[in-house]
Amino acid sequence: MGLENENKHTVLQPKYIPTPEKWRNEDLTLTWLGHAGFLINFHGTKILIDPALYDKIGITPIGNYTLGVKRYVQSPLPATQIGQVDLLICSHAHTDHFDYPTLRHFQSAKTSVFTAKNTKQLWDGMSFQSIDEIQWGEEKQFGALKVKAIEGRHWGARLPWNKEMQANSILISKNGVNLFFGADTGYTEAIQQQLREVDIDLAIMGIGAYSPKSFEAHHATPEQAIQMAEEIGAKKILPMHWGTFKLSQECIDEPIKRFNLAMSGKLDKIAIQDIGATWIKS
Repeated sequence: MGLENENKHTVLQPKYIPTPEKWRNEDLTLTWLGHAGFLINFHGTKILIDPALYDKIGITPIGNYTLGVKRYVQSPLPATQIGQVDLLICSHAHTDHFDYPTLRHFQSAKTSVFTAKNTKQLWDGMSFQSIDEIQWGEEKQFGALKVKAIEGRHWGARLPWNKEMQANSILISKNGVNLFFGADTGYTEAIQQQLREVDIDLAIMGIGAYSPKSFEAHHATPEQAIQMAEEIGAKKILPMHWGTFKLSQECIDEPIKRFNLAMSGKLDKIAIQDIGATWIKS
C-alpha cells in the first residue's frame, strides 16, 4: 500500500534537454541525468556514471520488469538517445546506482566497465569489452583517462548478505583536470585525506536521503556535502542524489532548499543544479 501511494505522483518533464551531439572533445562537458546518473564527455572520452534512466528503480525479479519507486522527473535523455559510451562506471550495487535495465541497454563490445570490489558477478550475462573491479585506493588507466576508487562512508551490499561488496567514491582525471564523484557517502574526513594532493575542478556531491537521522551515517546532509567539497578544495560543486526518486523521509525538494541556503554568498561555486542542465569546463 505504501509503495502504491508513493507511485501515484505525476512524473514531471525536465527543465533542460542536453545536446551531447554538440559537445566538443576539447572540453570536459557533463549533464545530470537525474539522481546519481551523469553523461560525461571528458576530453573525448564518453563516460556514463551510475545511470538509472527508466521509470522505476528497484528489484528486477523477471528480466527488466522493475518493482520499486517511480521517478519524479523524467530522464532528460532516453537510453536510446545516448548511444554507445566508452566507459561505464558503477560506484556500488544499490539499485538506485546499479540499475539492471539501464546497464543491459548499454551492452557493447566497445564499452568497458569499472565496478566496485566484489560486484563483478552482478554483471554475469551482460556483454561488454571488459568488466574490471576497482577497489579503494586503486587507480586504473583507460587510455589517457585515470579512474581512482576513493573510500567514502557507505556500504555496497546488493542484498543484505552481500557484505563483501564495496562502495566507491570516484576520482576521474585527464589532461590535468580532476572530477570527484562522491556517489553515496556520509560525512567523513577520509575523503579529504585521500585527495589532499589533488586539485579538484568539480565535486559532484550527494545531498539527499539523510532522513531519518540514522541515514546520515551513509548519506550526507546538504551542509555536510558542502563541507566535504570545501575540505577537498573543489572549485565547483554539483548537488545530486535529490529530486528524482524518494528514498527517505525528507520532502523531495528539501535537500536543494537547504543546499541553496547553505551556499548563500557563494552561489558562483554551484556548477548546475537542474536535471538535464549542462556544465562545461573549457
